[in-house]
Amino acid sequence: MAGTLRDRLLTEMESIRTVDCHSHTNLSSAYYEIGPLNLFNLMSYFERDFGGALGVSSAQAYQDCEDDSQRWQVLKPVLERCRNVSYWRHNIVMYRELFGLADDELNDDNWEAVNSHIIDSTADPAWYEHVTHAVCDLETQMRNVPWFEDWEPEYFTAILRMESALQLHDATTREGLEQRLDTEFGSLAEAKDGLARLVQEYKDRGSRGIKLAHAYGRTLSSEDVPEDVASRLFARALVGEALSADDVKSLQDHIIFYLARLAGEMGQVFDIHTGVQSNWGTITDSDPLHLTALLQANKTTRFSLYHAGYPYSREIGMLGKHFPNVWLNMAWIYVVTMEGSRQSLNEWLDLVPGDRILGFGSDVGWPEMIHSHLVMARSCIADVLALKVQRDFLSEECAFDLCHKLMRDNAMRLYSIEPRD
Repeated sequence: MAGTLRDRLLTEMESIRTVDCHSHTNLSSAYYEIGPLNLFNLMSYFERDFGGALGVSSAQAYQDCEDDSQRWQVLKPVLERCRNVSYWRHNIVMYRELFGLADDELNDDNWEAVNSHIIDSTADPAWYEHVTHAVCDLETQMRNVPWFEDWEPEYFTAILRMESALQLHDATTREGLEQRLDTEFGSLAEAKDGLARLVQEYKDRGSRGIKLAHAYGRTLSSEDVPEDVASRLFARALVGEALSADDVKSLQDHIIFYLARLAGEMGQVFDIHTGVQSNWGTITDSDPLHLTALLQANKTTRFSLYHAGYPYSREIGMLGKHFPNVWLNMAWIYVVTMEGSRQSLNEWLDLVPGDRILGFGSDVGWPEMIHSHLVMARSCIADVLALKVQRDFLSEECAFDLCHKLMRDNAMRLYSIEPRD
């Protein structure tokens, strides 16, 4: 066949209807309510480096600007400092692929044309559908759906966010769930039954899993706290008694183990954020090795561990090696670090069965960003697979098979997804 192996692998992946294994994409209804987007609000994770550079958010930095020319003068010096990071290159790929950028960088001569192209395209009522299905060619997006919210099944498959389940000691959170279920919780047992009813409701509507991102606010480390201990703590919260930080963690730990068992019993995948944190986050809280006790105690529950565990990618690789109930999810990682994603996948392919690696999850808010992330992901995967064939005795047949496993087949099986047509 013509072309290099890397080129042929890229072509193969471009033909695959991909499953986006982690989505926060705006619903189409919300997308058009926001109005036509532009160069300055069609942003993603570069917002974090923007904030790190200026010490304020982009909204704060632009608040005194009267027009886009003034906004460009704010953005331009930030790019001079930060344009090397993958978060920004994610944007550059998007501008090149979708909005006519022919140069290597944005500059004084081209930013205005790119901005106009974004405004015109995103005002088109057919644009969202076009990018999602025609350009990205997604089978579905596994969308994080907060408590009590809906989704658009033509674009998304629901994963129910469950961090609120860890806040049932808070009266407002607890009362919200009680109102939804038209009941009152007089005990921890009743509250857990309420959580089960909520998960069942979403499962009946098509949800395929539950998700915790508690590592943004506390450690992933948890213990299987006994029922009687947790019940006493919950009883104190019910009468308005303030719990200590240690008490809250113990109650949360009990509920985390309960949710893991519940997911297994209901056939729902348990998705967990690991690795990368926000600015000023406690990085060690998200070390996936903290999950070892939870994984050992729930052997029949299938876990999808996110973001390559980065910077703990080698550690999470060993979890994938030794725990058959663990799937390694590469959501977000190519945008965080292209080279880190290559190194992680390169090692994992020596360690982890190929049917337990999920090769793509966009983790973005805009369909345009999904496409540019896909371009980056395919590039990195093709690099790794071509090198493994050349250097590490991987067969070409296996490499092409892995393209399909990573980009589609593994997710289709894990989440029991039916093809959309």
